[in-house]
Order: sequence, then structure tokens, then C-alpha cells
Amino acid sequence: MKQNKNIPQLRFPEFDGEWEERPIKNIISDARLGGNYRNLEISKGLPLIKMGNIGRGKIILDKKYFLPEKEEYNENDILKDGDFLFNTRNTLELVGKVAIWQDELPLALYNSNLLRITFNDEIESTNRFINYLFNTYSTIKSLRRFAIGTTSVAAIYSRDLYKLKVKFPTLPEQQKIAQFLTSVDKGIQLLNRKKEQLELYKKGAMQKIFNREVRFKEDSGKDFPEWEEKKLGEIGAFQTSSIDKLSRENERKVFLINYMNVYRHENINNESVKGFQVVTAREKQIESCNLNRGDILFTPSSETPRDIGHSVVVSEDIKNAVFSYHLVRFRPVEEMDILYSHYFCNIPSVLQQLSKYATGSTRFTISVGNFSKVKVPVPSIPEQQKIAQFFTALDKKIEHATGEIEKMKEWKRGLLQKMFV
Repeated sequence: MKQNKNIPQLRFPEFDGEWEERPIKNIISDARLGGNYRNLEISKGLPLIKMGNIGRGKIILDKKYFLPEKEEYNENDILKDGDFLFNTRNTLELVGKVAIWQDELPLALYNSNLLRITFNDEIESTNRFINYLFNTYSTIKSLRRFAIGTTSVAAIYSRDLYKLKVKFPTLPEQQKIAQFLTSVDKGIQLLNRKKEQLELYKKGAMQKIFNREVRFKEDSGKDFPEWEEKKLGEIGAFQTSSIDKLSRENERKVFLINYMNVYRHENINNESVKGFQVVTAREKQIESCNLNRGDILFTPSSETPRDIGHSVVVSEDIKNAVFSYHLVRFRPVEEMDILYSHYFCNIPSVLQQLSKYATGSTRFTISVGNFSKVKVPVPSIPEQQKIAQFFTALDKKIEHATGEIEKMKEWKRGLLQKMFV
């Protein structure tokens, strides 16, 4: 028996029959590229929506790119609520993304890399159904076939977009699917808002605690001793590395902790390093660049001073692993609570010092000598433990919220695959 290919795997019970396939040009009533506006990085003006603002089904507002208010613009380039935007130019992976403008701002423009498409009355009026359709795996795969260019720069021209064939049901079923998936998106938005609130609360708590506006007390109710302020060079020692990413004969194989492992704040332990790069090093290098529980790895360079000094704490003695020459290791000689170490180097006062000590022009670096000058807050060990327990519990809540968001996004991806043909 021949299986019908134009019926979705998952469907609302009140609908039946095949979905209709048509060239997309037959359901488009108008398509228009935006204006060729200057791409300026300024702090205020008219928001300019570009290819980089198009996410999977939504517009991610950029807070630094604007069109100067005095600049002339075409009124036809003003976005209206419900406008459907198609990304005509990007990397091969990102070209063809779509999103709906939901009147987030009273006035915004879109540029010439984006195509504003208006569909005829056979498509649900707010464009939500077609937005979800364009985010299904099958449609994305079909669009990629029309992309012209390279992996880094690719384009889909209108004439090729019009060749795309899409399958869609009757208007009532379109509306039902769009309403359901919109409710899923609202659920994801609520979870994102919950996570954002937790992160905002953590930021405020870090400011108050490390500014000593709020203090913990001993279990007996007594005040902890006053904090000390010490230079990193007074409480530990820095070590650089000469180990690169190469492998050589007559050297021992080791796992390499590299710049991006620290920049992304990845967990550094005996299990996680098994997925890191394997290189070789001499015995003396391995001995001087080993990793012990409580070590802190820093990124000593960056393209901007503000992005320097990312750090991670090593949670256990790591066997057969070293850190690369793109990093520096800080090894405390004073007793420190290991969980507290996760936080005291990431507070505004410390990050500001790191930014101040950064030198360079196109790439900024911090020397070991300047790292050693950075002043950090050092409470008593019992208070360190209280602070660490508080923030660790908060981080677990943020981590749980992140996990819930990912689960719901994964569920939505499954729905997009099963609810469309």
C-alpha cells in the first residue's frame, strides 16, 4: 500500500486530507529588499535590523548598531507589526533564516540583506505559520540547495527563492498549528525570563556581598572577622606555559587545556579533559604546567581590555594534563575555599583591575607581573564557605532553568519535524 507523503506525522484530530504543494512564488504577493544603509556602531539612533539580528523565528535586537537619526531613509523600509523577514545573505549555515517583526520598537528599519515578504490571503494573516514552516528541517535543507557562494559568504536570490516548493494545509489548520506553536514559544519565553531574573539577582547579590553591603554571620550569630584585601601575588604564584598544539616524537602525550576551554568556562576535571586536544610535551614542561585541585587558569589576552581575564577553577588533581601557552596558571599558597575561588576573580572590582592592566593595540595582554598586582577580597575561610554555598545554590537554580529551556527547545524541534510535511 502506497504511503501518503503529504500528511504530517503529528496532527490535530479535526483535520485530515493531504497538504497541498505549491511553488512559494504562488503564495507571495510582494517581496522587497531593505535600504542600503550605513552599518555604523553608534549608541543611539534608529534601530537597524540586519542579517545578524535574525534568529530562528525571532529577531534578536542589537543594542549597538543604529542608523543616525538625521540620516535619510525610505518610509517603505519601516517595519510594521507582523512583517516577515528573510535573510538573503550570511554564512552558508545561517543564510535563509526568517523572523517576524513583532513591533518591539515604535520605529525600526531593515537593510538590503533582508527581504520583507508579504503573503496572500491563503496564508495565516500574521505570518506565524509560514515562519514556523521556514524553520523546519526539510525547508531549511531545501533552501540550502539554492544558496550561492562559499561556506563563509552565501546568498539566496529572490529568483531562486521563488523556486522553493512548500506544502501547507487549509487556513484553519494553519491557524491551529500557529496558535499551538506560539503557546510553546511563550512557554520558552517565560523560562528565559525566569533565568534572566535569576541571573540579575545573582549580579545584584555579588555586588552587595563583595562590596560588603551585606555580610553573612557565623552560625552562632556572631560577626565574621573583617575582610582582608590582598594582591594575588601575595596569596599565590603565577606560572606561564610553553606548550603548543603540536605533537613531536620522543615526547609524552598529554591532554591540553586551551584558551577556549577557559574562555567558555568549561569544567576542568579528569573526566572532561578526555574530550580535550591531545598533544605532546617534554617531562619538564609537564612537571611545571601540571594542574592541581584549586588551581585557577586565566586568559591573559583578548581583542578588547574588557574581555580579558576569563577564569576557571580546577576542581581536582588532573592526571596527565597541562595548560597551553595561551593561558596562565594561578596556584594559591594560602588556604582558599575552592568553591569561593569560582567567584572572587569574577567580581566587577577585579575585572576592572584586569582591564586597567591590559596593554596593547590590536590585541591586549596582561603580564604575570600585572596579574600579581590585582587586589582581591579575602574573607575568613568560614565566611568564604558561606558565600560559596550561597552562590553555588543560586548557580544550580540557573543551571536547572537552562536545562528546562533546552528541554523545551528540543521538544519544539521535534514538533516542527512532526507537525509539518
